[in-house]
Amino acid sequence: MVVFNEGNPDCVRKLLRPAERVIRQGRDILVESFDTRKELWERVLESYSRYLEGECGDFLDDVDTAFRAKFEAALAVLAWSFWRKGEEFSSASERFSEREIGLIDEILKYNVFEITTREDILEKLYRRDEEVLQLLKTYYLGMDRWIEEQLEDPKIKLPLRYHLKRTWRRYREKVDAAMNEASKYGWFRTLMEEWEREKAEEVEAVRETYEARVRELKKRMAEMVEFFEGERRKLEEELSTSNLAEIERLRREKEELIRKFEREKEELTKRLLELKDEELRKKLEEELAKAREEALREAKLLEERIRRKELELRQKEMELKKREIEVSQRDEELRRKIEEVLAISGKVEKGSRLVVREEARIQELNFIGRVKSKFRDEISLLGKRYSVEDVEEKKGVNVSDFRGKLDETALWNLPENRYLEIRLKERKLLGRKERILIKAMYLTRVEKLAELGMDTDPLTLAELNVHLVGARESPGEERIVLVVASPLGFEERIRRYVSSEDFHRNFYSENVSLVLVDTETGEIIHNPNDAYARALAPLVSLELDEEVYAKVRDCVRRKLEGRDYLPLSECLECGDEEHVRRAFYEIGREGHVVKYIDGFGLVLIRK
Repeated sequence: MVVFNEGNPDCVRKLLRPAERVIRQGRDILVESFDTRKELWERVLESYSRYLEGECGDFLDDVDTAFRAKFEAALAVLAWSFWRKGEEFSSASERFSEREIGLIDEILKYNVFEITTREDILEKLYRRDEEVLQLLKTYYLGMDRWIEEQLEDPKIKLPLRYHLKRTWRRYREKVDAAMNEASKYGWFRTLMEEWEREKAEEVEAVRETYEARVRELKKRMAEMVEFFEGERRKLEEELSTSNLAEIERLRREKEELIRKFEREKEELTKRLLELKDEELRKKLEEELAKAREEALREAKLLEERIRRKELELRQKEMELKKREIEVSQRDEELRRKIEEVLAISGKVEKGSRLVVREEARIQELNFIGRVKSKFRDEISLLGKRYSVEDVEEKKGVNVSDFRGKLDETALWNLPENRYLEIRLKERKLLGRKERILIKAMYLTRVEKLAELGMDTDPLTLAELNVHLVGARESPGEERIVLVVASPLGFEERIRRYVSSEDFHRNFYSENVSLVLVDTETGEIIHNPNDAYARALAPLVSLELDEEVYAKVRDCVRRKLEGRDYLPLSECLECGDEEHVRRAFYEIGREGHVVKYIDGFGLVLIRK
């Protein structure tokens, strides 16, 4: 019997070695460094490519599938490791979907059973091992069924499904055998009954929430129709006694009434989509459509009465309408653009800044000059004295590359992403003297500032990681304090990440500290547990006249009262533009939105 169909099994075994190493390690692959895992990814991918190109010959379909499954599974485990550690690795994220990574994550939780026999599982059960009990509880309450459903999903790569099915079958056989044996004992049966009760309680809670949601929707629909009827009757009564000054107000109120009904209808429609009962959802949708038709019919009758009144007062109405158009045209255009920008951007961070080329350049020079002035002969940090051995200023970007695209004036106004390398040495007579390298850098997207003359998006985690990982991988033994300043600010997930315990563990232990400076808002961001970052923050913070700024901020708040949006151009009378922008960003963090709107500049939008 021919098993390999002329293929060379020894050749395949050599190609599979890096893949089998990754599969054997499973979750333990997390202990490897990023560079090691990246190297393994490249080795597995290269071996996989060589195999697919026929380097080892041809094999029967079943054997070929088994080999490809190992390659694909190893790549999936590595992709999972990058995801689990929050590392940017585009090759992995592009190859595997979130669904595939999620499935790998769940199955790897059970790889404790890879080297565990049924007897080992039973022994852990008798010892009430918390990890095993939690895995069995999750398995018992539906994880097995969920995984089986996922493994039938055709969107998951076939070789990967093949490997995961075989792996999960091994785990399941061991778990089922152990649970069948353990169920002979009263204490385990009691535990399984408790699990069943918990599951039933969760199902009941979901059902009650669902029924309450339906009752709320029906009540809201009735209230909406009742409100419309009341407002329509009130408008008709006013129409019968209206004069020239009131006719336009009535028309606007009628239109606003229709808009309000439509907004409410859209909101109800979105909430109806959340209902899982298809028959009930369709019934409610029919009732909502019927209420809308009735409202529009009534609105049409009301419109006819207004139009008849309009004919009597036409000349006056035209004059009023002309003045209204002149006054509201710009406001309507701004409202429309706000809706467009919010609909397109999705995330609050996108387009939430407005930094022009010239301001970015000035802030760069101010930042570099201010930091350089703080580090003279010696400084005190954490109760120690340090000599300033060297302060070297460098350019991160050569703006002469843009010569020909920009005139000389624009070229001189481009930031160069300058940075300082400041070397400190501890001053003491005896013992090992601590050395610190402070890399204070100013970071912008120079290409975008050159092309558009402005930038509107905060820095992303990917852009920060380039410098952060570089500092972490630095071969020197000195502590590195990376100070990143930018007028663009930082996206929200950077704040969360820098403040996390994972960040502190991954970088502080590697002699790396990080301080982020938002030069537009003056905000300083660092890990609260990092003593070096905490000590250096005051040296790189921005000086600000708090009393003057407080007056500007209060002025902006007053202008926002009663309004849905406020352009920055309307607030320049409050004070210096730099202070106004800072107030916009501060108020924006309180639950509002700051967006750049083309033609209007920076706009503060009430949520």
